[in-house]
Amino acid sequence: MALPLVREEDDLQAMPRTVALSVDFPEPGELVADSLADSVLSGWLLERSDNWTCLRPPVEEPRVQGWKLHVSATVLSAPWVLQACLPILLASSAQFKFASTSADVLKLNDFRCPRGNSGKFITVYPPDRDSLLELAEKLHEATSGLSGPAILSDARYRPGSLVHYRYGAFDGYRMLTPDGGYRDCVLDENGAPVEDRSQGFFQAPSWLPDPFGNEDSTTVTSVLPEGRYEVTRVVRHANKGGVYRALDRETSREVIVKEARPHVGTDREGLDARDYLRHEAFVLRHLAGTGLVPEYVDLFEQREHVFLVEEFLDGKGFRERVDGVLRDGEGQLGTVESAALAGKLARLLRGLHQRGVVVRDFTPNNLLTMPDGSVRLIDLELAAVRVGKPAGWVVLGAGSGTPGLSAPEQFACADPQPSADLFSLGATLLHQIAHVNPDFAEDLPEVRPLEERVAEWLAPPLSRPVSRTLSRVIKGLVRTDPAERMSLAEVIALTESPAPALTRSRELLWSPEQWDELVEGALGYLVETAASEAAPRPWPETGFGELNEPCSVQHGLAGTLAVLAKLSENDMHVERLYDIVLPRILRHLDDQHHRLPGLYFGFSGTAWALFDAGRALGRSDLTDRALRLVKNLIMAWPNPDITHGLSGLGTCFLYLAGETGDAELARRAVHCAESVLAAANPGSDGLLWTIPMSFDSDLAGYRSYGFAHGVAGIGAFLLAAAGAAGREDFADAARRCGDTLLTASSVDAGAMHWPDCPGASRAPVWWCNGSAGIGTFLCRLYTVTGDERYLEASIGAARAVMATRQWAGTAYCHGLPGNGDFLLDLAGATGDPAYRAWAESIAQLMWARRIYRNGRAVLPDEGGKDVTSGYGAGISGQLAFLIRLKFGGRRLFHPDPSTWRDGRSPERSRTHSQRR
Repeated sequence: MALPLVREEDDLQAMPRTVALSVDFPEPGELVADSLADSVLSGWLLERSDNWTCLRPPVEEPRVQGWKLHVSATVLSAPWVLQACLPILLASSAQFKFASTSADVLKLNDFRCPRGNSGKFITVYPPDRDSLLELAEKLHEATSGLSGPAILSDARYRPGSLVHYRYGAFDGYRMLTPDGGYRDCVLDENGAPVEDRSQGFFQAPSWLPDPFGNEDSTTVTSVLPEGRYEVTRVVRHANKGGVYRALDRETSREVIVKEARPHVGTDREGLDARDYLRHEAFVLRHLAGTGLVPEYVDLFEQREHVFLVEEFLDGKGFRERVDGVLRDGEGQLGTVESAALAGKLARLLRGLHQRGVVVRDFTPNNLLTMPDGSVRLIDLELAAVRVGKPAGWVVLGAGSGTPGLSAPEQFACADPQPSADLFSLGATLLHQIAHVNPDFAEDLPEVRPLEERVAEWLAPPLSRPVSRTLSRVIKGLVRTDPAERMSLAEVIALTESPAPALTRSRELLWSPEQWDELVEGALGYLVETAASEAAPRPWPETGFGELNEPCSVQHGLAGTLAVLAKLSENDMHVERLYDIVLPRILRHLDDQHHRLPGLYFGFSGTAWALFDAGRALGRSDLTDRALRLVKNLIMAWPNPDITHGLSGLGTCFLYLAGETGDAELARRAVHCAESVLAAANPGSDGLLWTIPMSFDSDLAGYRSYGFAHGVAGIGAFLLAAAGAAGREDFADAARRCGDTLLTASSVDAGAMHWPDCPGASRAPVWWCNGSAGIGTFLCRLYTVTGDERYLEASIGAARAVMATRQWAGTAYCHGLPGNGDFLLDLAGATGDPAYRAWAESIAQLMWARRIYRNGRAVLPDEGGKDVTSGYGAGISGQLAFLIRLKFGGRRLFHPDPSTWRDGRSPERSRTHSQRR
């Protein structure tokens, strides 16, 4: 159907809602379908991907970089913006692309879209300066008056124009960085690569003039209109607008100022961020004087941006507060305190409901705990207010909410009902208990109802016992059917008289059947979902992982290959997966010259995996290839750590020297250890290492206690090198590393923690940074030295892992599998079976996090939503722990002292149960 052009002067809210939401509303390319088809007949190449439709002219001159044009649009204006632009673009010789679907346009304009990516509906790659100038003017004229947001990473062609420009990569220059990731670059005037960053502000290259002769007219001011509000601090920047702390000069009080940018988040009803902010102001005025929300102060508009001013509340975010106070003893949840907090949240909701407000976004992120212990609600843009007759509501954002925390019916555009907030209350309490949102990745097809999955989260052995009251409340609230949810009155009554005893979840036993289902499910899933042979990666990776070297350990195929070799060594048949993984690795190594030394982000880990696969398969060509590869890696390297640097390379040399007897590899390992030791920075904090500030690395300047980048991982390598080479200076350095870590530790109820770097307040518990990685080194140091201090610290690290295990995700690097592997190390170092039982409880928690894909049990990656294959965050690292849990053996990609093989230390096998 033909709709009128949606232009700035039109009142979008006056458009008939039935039209705006009609299934016949055109997709971006629908109005120009015939023109697109004709362009193909004229020689244009049209390619469609998941998000973009790309068109290349019949004759195209490759360009590495240049000035590119972007044209913005909203989901409403996009079909007409494209209709206006397409004839101009097809008459040019410029390559261009546009967002393929309305869903893609909505994502580009979403409140949460990264500021550097937002708004870019059409991207044009002019072949030369003349084309740039001509196209910018023609596109500006053609789209004049149509709606679209400002593109923050670009400069506007003219005030109010939808046409924007920035300098960046065309075909691009992609460079492998010293950190093992790929960086998109442009070349400066000297031909040196400069990273092509699309940021939330325009930044022209320093070596080029502005092609349109525009000067930067941006003025930064801390004073908002009429001089009343003086900004004192930026709280955050977001695509929809900023949030600021400010001084109200009229009252001398501190306030919060929230900004909404025009045409951001425009939905099919024509509402954008400004409407949502105005609605929030309406809700605050409605709730004025209740003490439940911030007080409304002001609402004003400046240059089409809308600003809401509200009372500043000096409270702590609910997440932060829960992390800080809901511990008692060994990480146990205080029954009285947790019940009291649950009661406060329920009474807050009751007060809102009594005033005709349904929150619709009642989440830990939107709650503040005040110094007096009361709780306030913030960010009410989705709240519904009852007006007039019972069925009348003032509400925006039908179908919106926070996944896992908003009720399921809300996403189905159900009318507002107080019962929706009951679900959110239960989900928030579940976060309080387990630090998890019930935003579970879906079973595809569905295998278990939501209620069963919530019960499983509460049933495994928790790090803290669960109050019977809270368990009953959560299970009563987090229910799919609104009619089955527990009432607020019942929640308040239960929390006013909580059950005095704590109920420990029964210790569910880890079973062989669970192992079989998880391992066989993961392997079957990998076979079933592998991409075609032409794809460089057979399986998806995390967003960060996609930017990393595809044949490394952490986010590439080397980790998967090493796991397949472990399975082969234990008589499991994985030939089909070898056929998927091995050709890609070998082809990639043939195509490019690879010399990065890191064990996890470089190619020493790739050599390790190739060697193991060659031995498992009886293929000398692979073992020989592995040795050639590792001997060609860079040995003069500024980074001393395990994952990216010389300690990782040296660890690989030690492993391969031990397996082959190759004296040259042993000498290279010693050289690495000498270089690492020479780079140490001893000081008042002990023996540490600093990655040089001059190094082209995201880690430059970093000083860490952890295993991945710091003292623990380097100490583990030096300890292993000492055993292999008989070098007392290496052994002494390893002991100094251990003493440095003992000094830096803190103890809380028997659990030992470390800051991730000197002076930091954050104390993680992961393999990469924190207790699990540091314990990994200290238990190795104990097996060599017999020094009980290191053992006590290792056990303290294990307690920290157990006290926080319910909060952990499924990534090896920073989650359950890596933590579980450390517990297996500790079991091997002490001979105490209790630590193996602790490792099995880790596996039990992994089991509780499983999802199903076509009937196969698999684990989601670090984000909890997607299934990816990598070692650091996905399936391969999960399998590495599970395989070792069942079959034993040495820990993959880790340095072991020469006195400790296969995770056992027979000479120190006495039980240390009294220390647990």
